[in-house]
Amino acid sequence: MPDNQNYISLSNEAFVKKVIAEKQPSVLLFSVSWSGNAEIMNSMMERISKEFNNHQVHFYKVDIEEEPSIAEFFNIYNVPTILMVKEGEVIDLVKGFLPASKIRKKVVELFELKQNRA
Repeated sequence: MPDNQNYISLSNEAFVKKVIAEKQPSVLLFSVSWSGNAEIMNSMMERISKEFNNHQVHFYKVDIEEEPSIAEFFNIYNVPTILMVKEGEVIDLVKGFLPASKIRKKVVELFELKQNRA
């Protein structure tokens, strides 16, 4: 699945600038490319990211095999795992599969946002 501007792969080089130093909230999905659950979660996150496309929140995917240092920074060893980060601090962590409706609800509530239905 190609990246779009709402949901992009996060590299180690961009991690500090885009997540830790950034003031806007971020949602990070940690997964591995060969996992069926990862494919489902990536597709779901792609759709959800479009609903928040006014740049109130950034959505990133992190393949823990390609970018292990980001996973180690947050002590992520199980996938899928979703992190909600605001002003460089983790404000919520969800391990395992989560339905799209619950992800949307968490994003709206934790970041005090409004979503645009795509």
